Amino acid sequence: MYLNPTPLAILSFPRDKYWLFASGVLELLHHESNRVTSGYASHTEEDTESLNGDDDIASPLANLASLENLNSSLDRLSLHHHHHQPSSAEGEDGTTELKTSVIDNSSKQDDDANLYKVALNDEDFYGENYFFHIAFTPIECTIICSANRIDQLFRQPLEICSQLKYDNINLLSSDFLIIQVDSDSSLDNSTRILHLTKPLAENNIPLFFISTHFNDNVVIPFDLRDKVVDILSKNKFQFSDVSNSYFSTNETGNAVATEEIISAEILEKHTFDLFRQFEIVPRIDSNTKLLLTGARAGEINSTILKFGRILSSKDLVPKYIAITRTSINEVSLILPKSSKLRSKMGFKSKNIIGSTQDVIMPIAIDFSKLPLDSTGIVSGVASKLINGLRHENLDCPFEINFLSMAQSGILMIPQEYGVVILRILQSPIQTDQVLD
Repeated sequence: MYLNPTPLAILSFPRDKYWLFASGVLELLHHESNRVTSGYASHTEEDTESLNGDDDIASPLANLASLENLNSSLDRLSLHHHHHQPSSAEGEDGTTELKTSVIDNSSKQDDDANLYKVALNDEDFYGENYFFHIAFTPIECTIICSANRIDQLFRQPLEICSQLKYDNINLLSSDFLIIQVDSDSSLDNSTRILHLTKPLAENNIPLFFISTHFNDNVVIPFDLRDKVVDILSKNKFQFSDVSNSYFSTNETGNAVATEEIISAEILEKHTFDLFRQFEIVPRIDSNTKLLLTGARAGEINSTILKFGRILSSKDLVPKYIAITRTSINEVSLILPKSSKLRSKMGFKSKNIIGSTQDVIMPIAIDFSKLPLDSTGIVSGVASKLINGLRHENLDCPFEINFLSMAQSGILMIPQEYGVVILRILQSPIQTDQVLD
C-alpha cells in the first residue's frame, strides 16, 4: 500500500450541471496530457504522432471553441471576482458554505495564484503525484484531484453555484489523501477490500473506495492520516519509510480472512440497517455493459486526450464512464462494452488492455440520503457479499470492484453473476451464515 502525500479534494455535482464545470474538466485533462509530452513521462513516437497529426484525438482545448457560450454565460453570471478573509460569522450563517471549504485560501490567494502557475508546471512541488479521477454515472459526476487544482480550475463555477443557490453541489470540506493498494492476488478482491477497510471502519474513519484495472485506492481524510497509520500498523500492516508504503504482515492467509469476515458482521448489520432506515435499495442496470480496462503502455497521452474529446461532445458521453490515473504509466478506464461505441470514442480493442469478454454490470446504491461522512459502508457491503456468496456456495469465484461517488456507490459485477449479487444485497441478513 502506497501512501500518496498530496492533499486531494473531492467535487461532486449532478450530471445535468456538468456544463458549469466542463471548461475546468477539459483544462485538467489537457494539463495532464501535457505533463506526459513535456518530459514528466516518456512517450512513444506513436503518442507524438497522435498529438500532432491525428484529428481524432486533438487536444481537448481545441474543442473548447464549442464552449464559448458557456464561458460567456459564466462571465455574465459571475460577480466581481474578489478575495476575502472568511470569518466565523460567515461560517455560522451558511452564506459561504461553498467558498469556505477546501478551496478557500483566505488572504494568501494572490500569492497562491502565482505559486499555482509554477506548481502546475512542476508537480515536484507536491511530490510525484499523478493521481486524478473523473467519473460519470447517469445522475452524478465526481472529480478527485489535488486540492490546488480544484481551487484554480473550479473556483468560479463553484461561486456561481453558490450565487444560484444550487444545494446539490458538493465540495467536501476536508482535504483527503489516497492509499494505493497493490496485491499479489493471494486474496480474492472482495476479501482484500474487507481486509483493508474493516479496521478503518471500526475506528469511524470515513473513506471512499476506487477500484481500477491496476489497483485499489482508498481515499481518507487528510487530517486523519496519523490515526490511519496507527490503525493499519496495529492490524498487520507494516510501514516502510524508504518506499512510503505499507506491507501486509499477514502470513496466515485464509484463517485470518475468515476471522475478519465473522467480525465484520457488526459493520454489515449497521450498513444494511441504515439502508432500510433510509429506504436505500441497490438497483442493477441490466441494460448497461461495461469494461474495466486501462491504457496500453505508450498510450497514456493519447488516452487522456481521447477522454477529453469524449467529454467535450454531448453525443459521446455514455451513462457510465471514468478515467483514473494512479501513477506515471497507469491510466485506468471504465468504458462501454460495445465495440461500435468504443470505436466511435477512439478506443478500439487494440488501444486498451485486458479481455473485452470480461463484461461487468453496474449495481448502483443511492447514498444521497446518508451523511457524507458515513462510515463502514464499503466494508459492510463487502461483508454482505462475501457471506452471501458463501451461503450460495459460490465462494466468490470472481472479482468484485467498487466505485465510490459522493452521492452513490457503484458495484461492478461480472454480468453472469449480476442477478445473484443483487439477490444477496437485497436479502435479509443471516447472522449465522458465516458459521455454517
